[in-house]
Formats: sequence, structure tokens, C-alpha cells
Amino acid sequence: MADQHYTLWIKSHCPFCIKAKNELDRRKLDYTVYVMDDKPDQLVATKKTFNHPTVPIIIIQELDEEVLIGGYTDLLTRFEKQREEQSD
Repeated sequence: MADQHYTLWIKSHCPFCIKAKNELDRRKLDYTVYVMDDKPDQLVATKKTFNHPTVPIIIIQELDEEVLIGGYTDLLTRFEKQREEQSD
């Protein structure tokens, strides 16, 4: 969808964060990354805001709605569901 934008909060040495970013690159999707390595207080606040305890924290902006996807495996699950819906 052209009206989608992903936002990721990551730590630079987190394997799942790197995988999530690479997956979005591979799919040529639009995203913004916030590296939280030196921002522990902001990361805690972001985790609280989205009620998601780990990184990456991935959200998607679809039109006027901001939706929490979750982490890397949640992102893959979302893509798999989209693929299944397209093949129906």
C-alpha cells in the first residue's frame, strides 16, 4: 500500500532489530528508524506508550491510523497474512 509508513524503535546491536530493518529494505517499504542506544529514558517511555516490552517496536501508519505491529516476528506474521489474503 502506498499510504503506509513504518516506524521502528531499535537498538543498533539487536539481531531482531537488524532483521526487521533488513526486511523492510528488502521489500522496499518506507520507514523511519529511531536508534535508542543512548536514550534509555526515551526507550522506556516508548515501550510504555505502545505497551511493548522489547525492541524492535514497530508501528505502521496507515492513512490516519497508527497501529502497533509489535516486533520482528509480528512483522513477518503481518506480511504472511497479507500474502495469504492476496492469494485468496
